[in-house]
Amino acid sequence: MARPGTFASATTMPGLACSAALGAVFLYALHFYPLEHSWLLPILLLYIALLCWRPDGWLFALPATLPMLDLAPWTGWFFFEEIDLLLLVTAAFAYWRLATRSPLSPPGRLPRGAAIGIGLLTLAYLAGTAKGLLPLPALDANAFNNYLSSYNSLRIAKAWLWALILLPPLLNHPARQIFIPGMLTGLGLVALATLWERTVFPGLSNLSSDYRTTAPFSGMHTGGAALDGYLALSLPLLLIWLLVRPARWRNGAALALLVLGVHAALTTFSRGLYAGLAASALLIAFFQLALRLRLPGLRRTRLVAGAGFALLVWWALQHMFATSGYRGLLAAIMLLAAACLLAGMDLPRRLLPASVLSGSAALVLPGLLMASLPHAGSGWLKPPYLLFIVSTLLLAAVIGRAWLLKAPWPRGAAAVALMAFSGMACCTVWIAWHRAGAGALWPALLAVALALLLLSIKSAGGAPWWTIRRGAVTGLAAGMMLLMLVIPISASYYATERFSSSAGDLRGRLRHWSQVLAMMDDGWPTALTGMGLGTFPATYFWRNQQHDLPGRLQYVDQPGNRYLRLDAPGYSHGYGELLRLLQHVSLQPHTPYLLALDVRRTGLMPVLQIRLCQRLLLYPQNCVDAPLRLLPPDGHWHRYQMTLDSAVLGSGSWWRRAPVQLEVAAAGGPDGGSIDIDNLSLLDTSGQHQLISNGNFSHANDYWFFSSDHHHLPWHAKNFALNLYFEMGWPGLLAMTVLLAATMRHLIRLARQRCTEAIACLAALGGFLVVGLFDSLLDVPRIGLLFFLLLLYSLLLPPSKLKENPP
Repeated sequence: MARPGTFASATTMPGLACSAALGAVFLYALHFYPLEHSWLLPILLLYIALLCWRPDGWLFALPATLPMLDLAPWTGWFFFEEIDLLLLVTAAFAYWRLATRSPLSPPGRLPRGAAIGIGLLTLAYLAGTAKGLLPLPALDANAFNNYLSSYNSLRIAKAWLWALILLPPLLNHPARQIFIPGMLTGLGLVALATLWERTVFPGLSNLSSDYRTTAPFSGMHTGGAALDGYLALSLPLLLIWLLVRPARWRNGAALALLVLGVHAALTTFSRGLYAGLAASALLIAFFQLALRLRLPGLRRTRLVAGAGFALLVWWALQHMFATSGYRGLLAAIMLLAAACLLAGMDLPRRLLPASVLSGSAALVLPGLLMASLPHAGSGWLKPPYLLFIVSTLLLAAVIGRAWLLKAPWPRGAAAVALMAFSGMACCTVWIAWHRAGAGALWPALLAVALALLLLSIKSAGGAPWWTIRRGAVTGLAAGMMLLMLVIPISASYYATERFSSSAGDLRGRLRHWSQVLAMMDDGWPTALTGMGLGTFPATYFWRNQQHDLPGRLQYVDQPGNRYLRLDAPGYSHGYGELLRLLQHVSLQPHTPYLLALDVRRTGLMPVLQIRLCQRLLLYPQNCVDAPLRLLPPDGHWHRYQMTLDSAVLGSGSWWRRAPVQLEVAAAGGPDGGSIDIDNLSLLDTSGQHQLISNGNFSHANDYWFFSSDHHHLPWHAKNFALNLYFEMGWPGLLAMTVLLAATMRHLIRLARQRCTEAIACLAALGGFLVVGLFDSLLDVPRIGLLFFLLLLYSLLLPPSKLKENPP
């Protein structure tokens, strides 16, 4: 092993040179970045302060910040983004530390197969970038504002480039383990953003709307599955906090993250994400069960019986929700959870029949008396609900006392617990009957029978099926929360509609994939290098077999002026999705505003649509249309002014106020057409406050963004492997396969030796790839970078962690 001084002297000059170069690029880029109306500068200053204090803090802060720090809808910059500034700072500090500090431990080592895969994939990325970029286009106003630009190859390539840049610091950091808490912090922030978005737009309880949640991922402005891929990549990592060295605060945080994350995943209504999370769950279950089958005293028949019992519980709860709604479902879940807790405790079997009869009688008599009163309460104060709550609280108090004292159950406490459980069972049936009559009784009775079966099996005196420990209670709470989320959302109108259309959607996706292959050039050069990174949107624009023309925007320079040209989309069937130019504006409700702009056109089509809408990224609501009537086309500029009333736009408390955006779109016929726009302004009635930034387009796309709300196929190949083949040919696809195979082999080896982190990472990467069966994923750089970072982290999991977590 080399001495610390030897290592430092060998890396000092290259490391300092890299750090200085990265810092210089950061300062140069910051000079041009649009910082107006942005919190980016203070965020960067705080991040730099963090790295000065804790140079290894980037391993936590970077995965926590990458999914959330997305300002493209406000800045208009989506080729060079705020995450690139963050990464430049990160890499500059990391290489400085690498050059000036001796390593505290030997550097991590990559498996040989992974190193080969990284090298091959790097060559494939270089070839694909060159193919997509060359011949080098001019650096004009349109170089970095649309996906048809050849510079889009650099935007796609930067995810792998940043992963390579961060690989040496990652190899030499002994504090790599804080990467996972960073990922889970990012998950919490994204889940909270999703919760806010669902609250503000379709409504938190509205499960029939087709609203597409995007959270902070601006890359979904042309569709795609950035949110789906991120949730598939991060949710399985919760397994580490749930199972490894459980602590109270971490168990609580993991349960809260589980609820928020699963809610975010379910309300995407993405069948690909559902499949990815199901695959992750199956991988976790497989390894957990495989490890437990090695334990003495655990028979396979118990596992089979447990699986069958779980399926029966799922079937009963589904019917309970269908007949009794949320309240009946909650009562049944809590009853089954109570049975699980009691079944893990030492209860005398002989007390069970008498306690059940006594508890039932003690509940029925006061219940009938309460129901006979003229004012029997309303809502949760109605007799079945109130008595269920009283029984639950009584049972919780008895169980809590016994668990905290860690002493054998007194005979009286056991009898009280069983009587309270019997009260819960009777109230569950009563709630079902109260909600839906006799037709709801059989699911409730089935739930009660299953709960009694759980209780009687444990009371029979055989070997226990489980033991009530903190980990078991955490798992039970997690299961209850999941059931309360999964069953109602999966049974909602929009979810059932999505599943019913799966066959037709799959046929459409297969047709799209065949068309993607048909658009590629023939011959061995394309097979070796693909069409080039980032070239799919441009290839679709010029070669799609439907002969459709997706919308396009470009900035045109003339002496002393620059203006915007909107090319309207043209569809063979005569109509289709528009390309909308967007800018965030701050409005007051029920206030008049003056909208003005210059317009030029040479034909009757297209027409111009301008409106103000509540919108985050996709799917606007409460729009106010501008009363714009264009003059007959004559090829000259004309000035238009009109007054708009904001109506409800800008209303609401600060945390529930929906963002407002100005939308500009050109709508044409089958042949599209173009229209020119300049000097766009939005003023208040005083004429003093300009609400539009860069309305004359002199700074090209600064502060302007765009979206295609519903038509997403022109922008994405819609398959992870197909996208790799399209952009980098067979070498790119095979190199990724080699890298993934080496990673999976490494993780499986660790998982077989009881490494919980390996199981979680394997489930995360597997779920991500399942989502990739139906979407490209790597065409969103921040998602690609997080995928690559997790993959590299997985490869660096050390053998020293193998026996840390016995099942």
